[in-house]
Formats: sequence, C-alpha cells, structure tokens
Amino acid sequence: MPAVPVQHSENAEDGNFSTTAVPLTARLGRWQVTMSYWSLLSAMVWLFYGALAANLYGTKDAMIAIALSTVVFACANIVMTRLGIRLGLNATLLTKTIFGRWGSMLTALLLGVTVLYYAVFESSTLAVAFESYIGHGDIRFWYLVVVVAMLPLMLGSVQSWMAKLNGVLLPFYFVGLAAALIAAYIRFGGDADVLSNTGVVPDQARALPGWLLGFILYMGIYITMPTTVEFARFGRVQDRRFHEVVTFGWVFYAVLFVVNGFAGIYLVQTALNGAEVSETGVVQAILASLGFVGLLFILISQTRINTLNYYASTTNFERILSSTTNVRLPRWVWVAAVSVVVFAMMLTDVFSYLQTALNWQGVLVIGWVGVVLTHFAFTVRDRRDGPRIDDDIPRVRAGLIAWIVPSVIGIGLMEISSVPAVIGQSTQLIVLALSVMSYAAICLVGRSERTDEVSVVAESVVERDDAMPAR
Repeated sequence: MPAVPVQHSENAEDGNFSTTAVPLTARLGRWQVTMSYWSLLSAMVWLFYGALAANLYGTKDAMIAIALSTVVFACANIVMTRLGIRLGLNATLLTKTIFGRWGSMLTALLLGVTVLYYAVFESSTLAVAFESYIGHGDIRFWYLVVVVAMLPLMLGSVQSWMAKLNGVLLPFYFVGLAAALIAAYIRFGGDADVLSNTGVVPDQARALPGWLLGFILYMGIYITMPTTVEFARFGRVQDRRFHEVVTFGWVFYAVLFVVNGFAGIYLVQTALNGAEVSETGVVQAILASLGFVGLLFILISQTRINTLNYYASTTNFERILSSTTNVRLPRWVWVAAVSVVVFAMMLTDVFSYLQTALNWQGVLVIGWVGVVLTHFAFTVRDRRDGPRIDDDIPRVRAGLIAWIVPSVIGIGLMEISSVPAVIGQSTQLIVLALSVMSYAAICLVGRSERTDEVSVVAESVVERDDAMPAR
C-alpha cells in the first residue's frame, strides 16, 4: 500500500504544505498529531450542543442522538483518516480532481470561514466569562483583551509547539470539567432528575422522532471530517490504526460528544435550573458552579480550542493565496490578520447571527462530505493511488455541481418557513442524500462514457484487422 502515491515535490515551499503532499520524511509522531488535534476536545460549543439537544428534544432523546452521532462520525472519519495518512494531501488538494482547480478553492474557503466563525464563538464566550465574573467593564473591552492575549499563543503549528501546549493543558481541562460537574452536583443538583426533562419542543411540533432531530442537529458539525484530513496528513503510515481508533476515531468522539455533551446537559439543567439554553448558558453554569476556578477552566479550554481554530483558518486562507498568486506571507501576518477579523466580528453582536451562519456552513460541509465520500467509494484508483493534483485539471468539474446545488437547496429549505415541517426539519439529511445521489449519477455516467470509448476503440481495431489481407 503506497503511503504518498501522488505526484508532488518532496520539498514543500512552506511548513504547512499548502500546495504539495506531506512527504514521509515530514510525518510526525503519534503524540504530536494526537495532542494537536485533540485541542478540539475543549470547545464550549460541544457542551452547548449537548445542552441544546436536551433542551429541545429531552434528555433521553439527546443521549440517543449523541450516541448515534458518535458511531457515525467515528465510522466516516476512518475513511478520512486513511485518505489523509495514505496520500498526505490537505482537504483542498484532495478535492482538486473532484471540484476542479477553482472549485477546490471553495473547500479551503469553506474550512477557513467555518473555523473562523468558531474562533469568534469561542473567543466571545471567554470574553463573556470575564465580564460575568468580574461584573463590570464594557464587553468590547473584554473582546479586545481576549484577542490580544491569544495572539502569542496562536503562532504555533502542528510541527512546532501546538502539541506541547495542548498536551500540557489537556489534563487541566479534564480536571476542570470533573470539578464543574461535582460542584454543580453539590451546590445545585443533589436531587435533580435530569433524565425527566422532555424538551421544550412539543411532540405535535416534531415531524420526526426527537432522537433523529437531535442527530440531525449534530450533522451540522460535519466540519470535523475535512478537519480530520488536515491533521491526519501529518500522521505516519505505521500509526494509521492508532489514529483511526484514538486520534480521530471512536475514542476521540466518545470524549468529544458523549463526555462533553452529557456534561453540558447536566451543568445547564442543574446550575441554571433548566433555563432556556443560549450560547453563553454553559459559561454561566460553569461560573455558577466553580466561581474563579471555573473562569480558569474556561480560559484553559478556550486557549486549547483556539489554537486549532487559528491554525486551520490561517492555513486555509494562506492556501488560497499561495495557490492563486506567488505571494507568500509569514505566519504571524496571517495570525494577526485573522485576529483583526475575529475582533471586528465580535463587535457585531455575534451571537445574534452566529447560529444562522453556522447552519448555512454546516449544510455546505454536509454536501462536501457526501460528494467526497461518494467519489472515493466509486473511484478505486484515486482511493488507492491518490487523485491528480496537477494544474492540468479543469478549473471546474462536475463534482462542484453535485456539491453546490444540493447545498443551495438545503439553505433554501432552512430559510423558507412555508416548507412542510418534515422537510424543514430533515434538511441536512436531504442535502446529504442529494449530494450522494447526484455525484453517484455523475460517476456512473462517466464510467459508461469511458466504457463506450473503449468499445469504440476495440471495434475499430477489429474492423482494421478484418480489413487486412490474409497472409
């Protein structure tokens, strides 16, 4: 099994390998890849999703949705992990032959913008934590403090000290999360019956079962799948099994969804007494349970996740520039630029529109995942030897249509209030099905055309042989 069987130069122009595959000589050890990617574990958004699912559809349905999501994400990311390790390609190069040269740039743009929004979300929650605990000061001041304080910590990369920083902080995150749960139990939840919560969405308003609606809610986090490719490309071939199970597999998702999700459910329903879940609700619950220690816990968690957010956003924006121009900028310039954008977006009352933006981007990522998985399921050659990444690929390929059209349909279904409830509530599933079926049709048509071409050539050879005089 070839590990990096694609046409590329072994010498990348930059440490992030924006336009080339990661060669075997630049692959990293288990600890470095795992600790870098596991910075994703400590985002407040994972606690928020668990609390939100329980608040909407009830605790029991939320627990089923979380367990099902863990299985589905872990299985899908086995494919993403294998592709990343075997080929050494980032998500943009991986899709160049599917979407075309210009189309693949949309992959980088989608990844960069999505993780930028998550950086805004996580930075905003940290600023809210400071404001809530200290009790005074304009929230804009705390926005500025958070962004400026984060700057020197965001300059690391997977190959440098990103793994060291997150490896040191990871135990503190788990200790802090456990302390928050124990404190919430002692102070608020000794007699709380969390499992009795049935959700605020009544049965008559649910076109689908609550557990399925919760599962669809978690589909909006498919961004972890292309992100898996971004980090798996640095893994060594001999570590593939470990990364499939631990780094990007079921162990990771058991902590990401199950541990964090259940923690978010318990904290919000006990410390906030079942109040309506908001983006800052988890922060308020942690502060109410732990006080100053809770503030330190939030600071640690947000520092860890923002290392990934800043890394992924800067490398993808850098990828767009380096692939379209000859301009190369130092990493600190990209980090500074992203920090300015994050601060500017924080000033726009980000929580008022963030969920809508993430919903739209979630639909686009779902379409992306559907097309990419279908391509490598149908195209054995690309799965085995790697897709083409040269500049002779057309600017736009048919796969882009199979991605964008279902995604646009999905966004429309989400925004048009007059669509039937069963359609509006299953938009993500519809987008996934449309993207898979449309690209499968493209693959079958292409395969049929290639077969016809081979048949024509064979017939012409037979006719030529028949026309030759016998010897």
